[in-house]
Amino acid sequence: NERTLMRELTKEESESLFPTECHFKVICLDLIGIHKNLNQVLVDTGLQGVAFQPGLKSKAGKYISFEISLQIETHDEMLQLDQAIRSVEGVKMLL
Repeated sequence: NERTLMRELTKEESESLFPTECHFKVICLDLIGIHKNLNQVLVDTGLQGVAFQPGLKSKAGKYISFEISLQIETHDEMLQLDQAIRSVEGVKMLL
């Protein structure tokens, strides 16, 4: 009964996965301006012609989700975008 252990990818292995289509889903507090702030992250990271699309709101209206699918060229670009999205005030989870 052989077990496969998971390990971190090397930089070369992770770069070999790119370019690729990435799908992001952001769950955040439904704050005024949150949609604009998320889209500003895209502009600030050099991604033109793409925008987050609003998703569902929570039953009580406290949270809202946004989704986007876009072409990411490198692993570093994905990490930079991930960090920038997480830094937006009100973002609670990034999937």
